[in-house]
Amino acid sequence: MFPSSLSLLREGFRLAFRHPLISLSICILGSMLGGLAPFLMVRGGLGDNPVTESLLFFVAVLPLDMYLLPRLVLRLDAETLGHPRNPADDWPEAFETRWLRAFGTKVLVGVAAGLGILLFIIPGLAVLFFFGWAPTRVLLRGESIREACIGSLDLMRRLWPLAVSRVLMVLLVGMAVSGSAQYAILTFHPLTSPKAELLSPLFWGQQFLGTLVSLWTAASLLVIYQALESFSADSSVPSSSGK
Repeated sequence: MFPSSLSLLREGFRLAFRHPLISLSICILGSMLGGLAPFLMVRGGLGDNPVTESLLFFVAVLPLDMYLLPRLVLRLDAETLGHPRNPADDWPEAFETRWLRAFGTKVLVGVAAGLGILLFIIPGLAVLFFFGWAPTRVLLRGESIREACIGSLDLMRRLWPLAVSRVLMVLLVGMAVSGSAQYAILTFHPLTSPKAELLSPLFWGQQFLGTLVSLWTAASLLVIYQALESFSADSSVPSSSGK
């Protein structure tokens, strides 16, 4: 039987803090990376342009999304599952050979989905729906981009109700937490400029919380993928009682 939504979310919390010092270090580093955008705005005399700050923020946090979180996810998968394609003793070497290809796959899926959403909306959502697990498969199982896309398509074709319901729950919880923090800042202490952000403890707290949410989301998605993969393998084995 597929695990319940609540049990999956609890396991996501447990995995996210399996290595407390590493998780804390990632959250602190993520906060510092998030603060680079307003710092560069102030130092470069770029004014209060929110578009420029958003672009700088996107570039600043790339090391987090591109390297640090995927590295931890691969390690957690190796430690908790011990899959033949990601054994516990060899995960550092596996990560070094896969992370760039996994990131490239994520970019390809994101660009294809973005173009589809801009043009017709539904095709973009379909790309995310069917091929959203492809970067995960490249990272965790070392598949080629083609193999990962075929595997993601097959997984979603057979288990899409379970996958969609669990993933949506994780994303909604993450957005609710991040949105609540943003609402509190806008309501009680609006940050009107990059300089005000750098001087505000609320801003740094928001960056820490945002990184924490990203960490928990990554761990929870790993739990969901492992469950889907296991359930898919079990359901593909014919039952002996059916003879």
